[in-house]
Order: sequence, then C-alpha cells, then structure tokens
Amino acid sequence: MNQRRIRVGAIAAVALTLVALACTDDSVTVLEPTPAANPIFQRYVALGNSITAGYQSGGINDSTQKQSYARLLAEQMHTSYVYPALLGPGCAPPINNFQTQTRVGNGTSTSCSLRDPSTTVLMQNNVAVPGATSFDPTAPTTGASNILTQLFLGGKTQVQRALDADPTFVTVWIGNNDVLDAAAKGVTVYQNAKDAGSTAIRSALSTQGITDTITFVANYKKMIDQLTAAEPDLKGVLIGVVNVTQIPFIFSIDSLIGEPTTKAYFDAAVGHTTTITPDCAGSGALVTLGMIQFLKANPTAPLACTKGAVPTSPAIGDFFILDVADQALFNKVITRYNGYIKAKADSIGFAYLDPNPLLASLKGVPGGIPDVPVLSSATATFGPYISLDGIHPSATAHVAIANALIAVINAKYQTSLAPVAP
Repeated sequence: MNQRRIRVGAIAAVALTLVALACTDDSVTVLEPTPAANPIFQRYVALGNSITAGYQSGGINDSTQKQSYARLLAEQMHTSYVYPALLGPGCAPPINNFQTQTRVGNGTSTSCSLRDPSTTVLMQNNVAVPGATSFDPTAPTTGASNILTQLFLGGKTQVQRALDADPTFVTVWIGNNDVLDAAAKGVTVYQNAKDAGSTAIRSALSTQGITDTITFVANYKKMIDQLTAAEPDLKGVLIGVVNVTQIPFIFSIDSLIGEPTTKAYFDAAVGHTTTITPDCAGSGALVTLGMIQFLKANPTAPLACTKGAVPTSPAIGDFFILDVADQALFNKVITRYNGYIKAKADSIGFAYLDPNPLLASLKGVPGGIPDVPVLSSATATFGPYISLDGIHPSATAHVAIANALIAVINAKYQTSLAPVAP
C-alpha cells in the first residue's frame, strides 16, 4: 500500500531507461532450492501489492524486500525465492525520520535506484507490485501502474509472471488499494461514479475512489480463474483486505482535541497552529495524516468534521476526514470484498486468511500499534509493527503475518511448516 495514490511516485526523466532495463528480467535469488518441506511448496509464488513486495516507510529497497512475509514463507517452505531486487537506497528510498521526512541515502520521494542487473532468470517468486489494485494482476498497465510495475514485471501481468514459475503454491493479497487511497484522502465516491461532483473530487485529489463491489468481484474472479485454469492442481492462500479505517495513518480527531502534546506535534508538522471547529468534539470522526499536507497548502483552513461546514474549495470536512457515515461505508465495502474472497477460497479449495484479527490484536495494547500516532517520535511514530508511513507493516509485523499464514496453511493442508522465529 506515498505521493500519488498514497503509494509510489513517478519519475518521468528516467522512464525510458527503466523500461529498457525492466525488459532484461533481472532478479536476485535470496534462497536456493532445497528439498521442499512438502511437495505442494515446490514452487511458491506471491502475488500482491506493496505489503507483499516489501514496501515500508513510504519506499522500498533490497533490505525491505528481503523482510517481506513472502520471503519468510519461502524460507520455511525450503523452496527457492527470486525477487526483483532494487539497487542502492531504493525506488523510492524509505523514510528514516517521520518528523523531517528524510529518506535513506538522502533520497527523495521520486528517487529510483533501478533493479540489480547481476542475475538474469526466467522466473521470479515474488511478482507483487506496490500500488496494484484488483484491476492490475491481469492487466499489464492500469490507472494504478507506476515505475515499479514495469520494473518488476517487464511488460507482463502479475498472473503471467506467476505462471512463468509453474507454481505449485501461491499466496494472493490483492484489494487493499481498492479502498486505501480513498480512505486516506477521506473520499467516499466510487470509481465508476459519473456525476460531476464525484468527478471533481477524484480530479482534485488525484484518486480513483472506491472500487465498487461488483467490479471488484469481476476483477478478482478473473485473476483466480486465470491462475487455476493454467494450474488446476494449484494450492494456496487468499488473503483478505485490511480494514483501512483501522490503520494508524487514520486516527480519532478527539486525540487532537484532548491531547495537547499530540496537537502540538501535529501543528509542528503543519507549520502553524491549526484550529479545530466545535463540531468535531465527540463526533466520532477520524482524521488522516494526509490532512497535514492539505493544511500546509491551505494555512487559513480549520479542521471541521461536518461535510461542507466551511465553504472553501475543497470544502473542509469533505476531505481527509472520515465521519461515522464514511466509516460505515468503508466497513461495508471491505466486508463485502472479504466475503467474496473467502467464498472464492472455499470454492477452489484454498485457505483463507483474514488479516484484520491480527491487526486488531496488535492495536492499542502495550508494545503494539498505538491508537494515536506518537507524533513526538521520529522513528517509532506508529509503534514496532507499522513503518514510518503509518500504513505498511514493519519487519516485525511481517514475521507476524508470515506466522498467521503458516497457521492457516498447516490447518488447511495438514502440513508442518515451522513458525518464523521472532
């Protein structure tokens, strides 16, 4: 799950270079094959988006790629693992200080270090691409495509790349980006809405909006059908969509009202003292950290929690705020997504993992994910489980995700994968 659609920026100046390099199909093997723990794990492939790819703290590089739960799973399976390794600081380099927003190697949000050309292979085991939506696994380019799409896939789709490996086992984590960007920007319009208001909102905030359930189901079915038609004996796990209203990037507006320290650091990030209108108190509204950039660009704007309460353009309260009705809408959409994903897993004999109980178990507990970002901390703003963008899991969380997957795999397939050591 940055700058464009809270994911990955574009670097027009080097786009042609990237296209040429991506077509060389360079990847790096991090694990050599050994006798697999079980024949079904002989050839494992992970499809997905930023979490699967190893994106952390608003960026991705070789270090974060190696921390992906997909790599951890492959290690426990004793199978090979080839991934599209990135050179140097990354593409983009991850943030290393939340308060200053500095990045690894003094890079920027548009820096890209390209792929490591040291090894050329015909297949890779991690075909996930940051930013991918349900539209992407079966299409070489979509509205969510970015530099890493070409760099990681070389003009193929995720499904095509996966099938190149002749997989015996897959994990699929697709769907977060069908709601994430909309939630992070406080937008509840649907991608296919044709009215002028919805079009204006999407245009103003550079968002595709929410993917409606019918379209999501069609996209997801197409992806799974292509995989299973080519590999009828395929086994695997389908992973549900995270409830994006529960991620630390989005938190209660009451924390800014009732906690002076949090408000002070919020204002410091904005660059001036902000005003919160009285309608916010006790409203149950959530504010997103995207509000910081909005308030920087609109220094006289207050934080309001009623839609259209302050007649500015865009209307304060309409964006970067999720009122209770907005939250209910996202909960409904995600519940429908996950209902379909589980039903699809059941119908093809796959395991299913709902990531939300794991997220809930880590949130608001001592040593877990804080209910409110610790804006006074430059390096532990979201606790040990969430990286410095407030959205993507940290290396510690990837271990927890891998172990949750191992538990459902062992239960479904009567295997004996060992858990990953903390």
